[in-house]
Amino acid sequence: MKVRQLMLAVTAVTLAASSLAPSSAFAQAKEQFFPVLTGRTGPVAPNAAPWANGHNDYMKLVNVRGGINGVKTLVEECETAYATDRGVECYERLKGKHGGATVFQPLSTGITFALTEKIPTDKIPMITSGYGRKRFGRRRHFQVELPAYWALLGCRGYRP
Repeated sequence: MKVRQLMLAVTAVTLAASSLAPSSAFAQAKEQFFPVLTGRTGPVAPNAAPWANGHNDYMKLVNVRGGINGVKTLVEECETAYATDRGVECYERLKGKHGGATVFQPLSTGITFALTEKIPTDKIPMITSGYGRKRFGRRRHFQVELPAYWALLGCRGYRP
């Protein structure tokens, strides 16, 4: 009988202590920010507008399904019109919004090259699917740019 009472007391104290202790779930962000550099106008509009629509629709679907591990996604667009200067301006404006950008995907070779020197300093990953600099195919650069193009081609300069 005393063992049972002792176990109940230990369980009650443990539950009380765990309810008072801060949980890691409370420290977690409620939203994850995904900036979208779009080209709904300009020379790439026929391709860029449907891509942006699909990206945004997918992020809405992710939220409807409960987010990413319970964290909702927050999307904000910035129109670049495929112009490098506008892309850099969008990057500078969005990189610190809503607690900081999760990742950038410029969808423009010019904007990608302009951001190449900024992203290591800002420590924001950049996805360059289908293009990008060959040197980012090397593992030491993977921290900031994810170069799908050079890795898939198996080019001579690609050394993981």
